[in-house]
Amino acid sequence: MKIEKLNENKLKITLSLADLEERNIDLQSFIYNSPESQDLFWDMMNEAEREYGFDVNESMIYVEASATGSGNFTLIVTKSDDSAAFQQLHQKTNLKKKNFKLKRKNVALNIQKALYVFDSFDDVCDFCKTIDLGTLGENTLYKLNDEYYLEMENASFHHILDFASLAKSPDLCKGKINEYGSVIAEKTALQEIGKYFCKNGVKRRATRKTNACK
Repeated sequence: MKIEKLNENKLKITLSLADLEERNIDLQSFIYNSPESQDLFWDMMNEAEREYGFDVNESMIYVEASATGSGNFTLIVTKSDDSAAFQQLHQKTNLKKKNFKLKRKNVALNIQKALYVFDSFDDVCDFCKTIDLGTLGENTLYKLNDEYYLEMENASFHHILDFASLAKSPDLCKGKINEYGSVIAEKTALQEIGKYFCKNGVKRRATRKTNACK
């Protein structure tokens, strides 16, 4: 784990999979804000306060999370005491630390995009049948070899891993897709698939293999 102070109001935190394993946090739990990942987050905030005097008490905080090609995760933590300006810039995650401590509210990780790997088009369709397509942001479906890659913004569907695996090195995968793959549907992929291919009724996969861009 590495903590860097970018300026008076912003931190950069780099986490590896080994850092997560040390706290018994798996990748899925980290992405979907489990209580364990929340505890890790506040431990990091306490460390930042001790090391840099970065105090988030009574401040609004916003967290942006992204995965790197090396398998690490980068968290950019921004704090602000100007609630009006902060709400305009960061409407999605607008919580105070004291509220989290008292009411156990989560600080949402704003994961900009995630890349999921499906074994087949049928698996993509089965996932579509389990979600409210009206709540989706932009999502694009690619095909590379015999696998389908779904790139989603701010995916909040915890059960997607019943149908797909998370790409371990998304930057590397995306490079291979751009060079050798093809675009099936862009920006509204799941909405289009749901409209033309999906019918009611689905059986979730019992297991998922974990290969992605080998």
